[in-house]
Amino acid sequence: MSNLETPAHHGIHHIKLPVTDLERSTRWYSEVLGARRLTELDHRRPDGTLFAVILDVPGIDGKVELRLDPATAVALKGYDFLTLTIEDRPALDAWTAHLDALGVPHSPAIVAMVGWLLVVTDPDGQRLRFYTRQPHGLGQSAVEFESPWLGAGPLAPEQDTTVCAVATMKALPGHADEVRALMRSVAQDTRQEDDCLAYLVHQAKDAPDTVVVYERWASPAALAAHHKTAHMDAFKKAAGSLVEWPPRQEMLTSCD
Repeated sequence: MSNLETPAHHGIHHIKLPVTDLERSTRWYSEVLGARRLTELDHRRPDGTLFAVILDVPGIDGKVELRLDPATAVALKGYDFLTLTIEDRPALDAWTAHLDALGVPHSPAIVAMVGWLLVVTDPDGQRLRFYTRQPHGLGQSAVEFESPWLGAGPLAPEQDTTVCAVATMKALPGHADEVRALMRSVAQDTRQEDDCLAYLVHQAKDAPDTVVVYERWASPAALAAHHKTAHMDAFKKAAGSLVEWPPRQEMLTSCD
């Protein structure tokens, strides 16, 4: 082991969160946390394309960066990336009232390992948590381990119910742009489904008229329910005249 002294740092410079829609997420964090967008720090490429927004969030040392990164945002859906400290149960109830007034879905008050916990999902399904500094004093037996809002680590392989699939569709001549636009809309709606863990739309590199979709779901039932949603009904009606029908779907299995 080295005896060298560890160099000093000065705390967190900024927190970076991946998002699929910069404007939507900026509005959400402004409404929910009172964040202020620092437009003078907007990140743009040389061509002027906006790829990140910087927020000043009350109570958070350093800044919060929202980075346009749809693939990572989708992959992290359900992950509790940030936990904010609040004082006690009355403070948690005040946040509940605030979220209700905004119409933002959230968890009930949860008995966590030490304190009370409130969980809310951002527009990409990533979880923001409010945790009380004051312990609830209820003991280990009261902890709500089974709450779907309280992550308790990954499942053992034999408990993993996730399913993955790949769908491939080829656009009819002259309709490739319409198909890509349609799939972007489908992806946006699908990612809002509670049990959607990933929904990524790709264009084949050497065949621009071919669209490939990778999807991952919490369970077979979630995938079945997805196919019965209103946005999938609309997709089927629209795609029938745009792609070679039916699309080809393959279920995947793990090689681990």
